[in-house]
Amino acid sequence: MKSIISLSIIFFAATMFGCKDSNQPKTEVRVESASEAARNDSRDIAKRLAEQKADVDAKFSQERARELRQRNVDAIRAVNSRWDEVMSEAGRTGRSDIAGPLKKMQAIKSDANTVETDDCTSGARATLQSAMAASIEAFNMFQKETGPSGDATTQKLQQGADLARNAQQEMAACLTK
Repeated sequence: MKSIISLSIIFFAATMFGCKDSNQPKTEVRVESASEAARNDSRDIAKRLAEQKADVDAKFSQERARELRQRNVDAIRAVNSRWDEVMSEAGRTGRSDIAGPLKKMQAIKSDANTVETDDCTSGARATLQSAMAASIEAFNMFQKETGPSGDATTQKLQQGADLARNAQQEMAACLTK
């Protein structure tokens, strides 16, 4: 019986000292009122709506820029297609009749200058215009020569062809942005 009493005393002492409040300050839990909860919900909803609107606006702007870039590339390619046709014509034309294709080349180069561009396609248009200028210069040199075409003319024509290829690559790169 003494062991039961001893055990009861130990149990009672452990309960008394173990459940004792500590000296730590108690933290209060703030309960928000219904009106505060409604205001917070309204703020959260407004914030989410603003984020969604910003996301939609950003996607719209990106799509619009992509469409504009596509239109600009298409316009430059149309000018380039006309250029290829007149280059083919000039390649089949004799030295005495080259003035006609040269005038067409200059008109197409002038048309290229009026094509609208954006930050990406402006470089492609400038490269194409450089190709056109080099080719026009080559055909002007050819027109003034006598006999077979010289190395300078051939090099200038090759420079124009290389620049035209570069312009095509730049336009293709614009479409992947």
